[in-house]
Amino acid sequence: MSSVLGAFALALFLTLPAFGQEYKEAYNAALAAAKANNLTEALQKFTLAANGAKAAGDSDVERRSSRVIAQIEYKLGLNATREENFANAMTHFDNGISRYPSYSKNYLGRGLALKKLDRIDDAIAAFQQAIEAGTAENDHQTARAAESAIRDHFIYMASSLLSRNGGKPTQADADAALGHLSSLSGLVEIDADALYYTAEAFKTKGDFAQAVSAADQALELHRGSRTDKAKIFFVKGESLVGLGDSDGAREAFQNAAVGTYRASAEHYLETLGSR
Repeated sequence: MSSVLGAFALALFLTLPAFGQEYKEAYNAALAAAKANNLTEALQKFTLAANGAKAAGDSDVERRSSRVIAQIEYKLGLNATREENFANAMTHFDNGISRYPSYSKNYLGRGLALKKLDRIDDAIAAFQQAIEAGTAENDHQTARAAESAIRDHFIYMASSLLSRNGGKPTQADADAALGHLSSLSGLVEIDADALYYTAEAFKTKGDFAQAVSAADQALELHRGSRTDKAKIFFVKGESLVGLGDSDGAREAFQNAAVGTYRASAEHYLETLGSR
């Protein structure tokens, strides 16, 4: 990972004089191993340096060593995750967290591994820790990635329920979808996609006013293309039909008549007729 290598490059300027204490010699050897991209040896030497520095009361070397240990463990954990060796990945992420709890990427990696193990509740908790640590350390990229991971999970659960029976979900499906979306809103800020599926769920339940409200909020938040926006206009149009608002529905379907929604929207427009 570039961030890990970047940290190594910075650390190379912080080489310590190798006089006296063995932990300083271990630290300098660790830097050399890291420069050679020998992560296994670097990890071993940085661990010796961190432990020795702690025993000697050298908090600066202990902190530097521990941070690089966390970065190496993250990289090794990602490699293990890609190889689907999730137990090994968890060991690396947990060791990284133990060594340097402020390094948010290990919480993110831990969450991803836990999700692969279908330990969803534990994964969500790890993603929340990644958000907290990332925000505290101004690592906004990691915090946003963790937020997206949480959001993607709950939206996937809701969308799966609403696509049952060939896109004809039951009211029970809609209630369950709303439950997932409610859980999402309690963890991170909801986005246009979450509000779109909220509108679909309320439409399924026949609560058309709530569906229109959710669709309008989704339209306000949406930042994608007009083609992607069509689905939101379409569910709004269907819900306005349910409310008996033909003029409002007609306007919504006119905006929905692009891409894959064009034919269906135009069919509705033909049915509604001209103003």
